[in-house]
Amino acid sequence: MHFTVAADTLLSEEYVFGSFREAHRVLLTAQGSIIVADAGEHSISLFTSPRQKPKTVGGYGWGATSFDMPTGIATDGITLYVSDYHNHRIQRFDRNLTYLSTFFTRDTNVVAARFGYPSGVALSRLGDLFVLDSENARVLKFNRSLLFERSFGGIETERGKLKNPSKMIVTTDDRVFVLDADRLLEFDYFGNYVRSIGDGVLRNARGFDANKGGIVVVSDSAIVWFQQDGRFVRSHSISEILASVLLAPLQDVAFSGDTLYLLTPRKVVVLKVITRP
Repeated sequence: MHFTVAADTLLSEEYVFGSFREAHRVLLTAQGSIIVADAGEHSISLFTSPRQKPKTVGGYGWGATSFDMPTGIATDGITLYVSDYHNHRIQRFDRNLTYLSTFFTRDTNVVAARFGYPSGVALSRLGDLFVLDSENARVLKFNRSLLFERSFGGIETERGKLKNPSKMIVTTDDRVFVLDADRLLEFDYFGNYVRSIGDGVLRNARGFDANKGGIVVVSDSAIVWFQQDGRFVRSHSISEILASVLLAPLQDVAFSGDTLYLLTPRKVVVLKVITRP
């Protein structure tokens, strides 16, 4: 989906699925599955089909298959990574949600590699792991062997300094996006600040998705569209959308082609994007 026609876009509900307590993040996989992090139930649900019962792992705790508020999810199609906020760790599972390992650096001797309260996690196409470190308001980059390489978004840069980061994505063309308060920051693969997107437009942004088709950001009551280069396209108030369930407050969004997956605290609402000529 390339947002080349900005004038008249309609959103039509296709279907609704899921049953969550306090859903926080939604992710589409390359295989077409949908993964939802439910912070209220401290669980991760994998939907191979929206019309089938999901496979779920989790529950409150600090064991291998439990969480204390999962906040971010990322996958390369083979391995799933989950940022476990209050347990200060990244949990790793296979594609069937079988536990594999835990990544925890809070007590490492390498001070620069320490992270706490991870609010997001992302994987690059090269297998590098990016962790959104809320405790220190920065991004940490580890290579595929989980060796620390660098951090960015901290005090080393003024324009790209993070304040309250909440979600992160690394795109297939190696761009790093971080949602930070009322703006979306873009960095290159090496952590260099590129630009700020949505200044003066975004309010109370909660989630976003970005790919070659463009960028979509959701707040509690609106959907905001940007071109891939960060240019504003338009904003949709959720009051304009006819839906069979309550949309507010929106928590997150994912998109593929002309299909939007809106995450509310209790449901995933699938919308078809129709652009009229």
